[in-house]
Amino acid sequence: MSVTMLPLPALLGILFIVWNLGVLCLFGLDKRAAIRGLWRVPERRLVIAIILFGALGAFIGQRLFRHKTRKAPFNWLVPAMLTIQIVALAALGLMRFSQNSWP
Repeated sequence: MSVTMLPLPALLGILFIVWNLGVLCLFGLDKRAAIRGLWRVPERRLVIAIILFGALGAFIGQRLFRHKTRKAPFNWLVPAMLTIQIVALAALGLMRFSQNSWP
């Protein structure tokens, strides 16, 4: 039986998607807990998840669950980190593309 390894960019892409789905779920769980008056996800944990390339999941979670949209630092941190992360991913993609373009 042969096991083929995924190329690093594909593996990182899958990791990025899974991580952002996890952050989206964190926002959903926190909203549900807020409604029911249960234990909440600590804001520090949410902020760390956003900074560690989870801004896309947080952005979708804010819109989908209408959660943490007006509260500082979430009202400025999520859009700022999303912009920074998109630029960073685009730069990495361009670097990889430019390396593969030249003979």
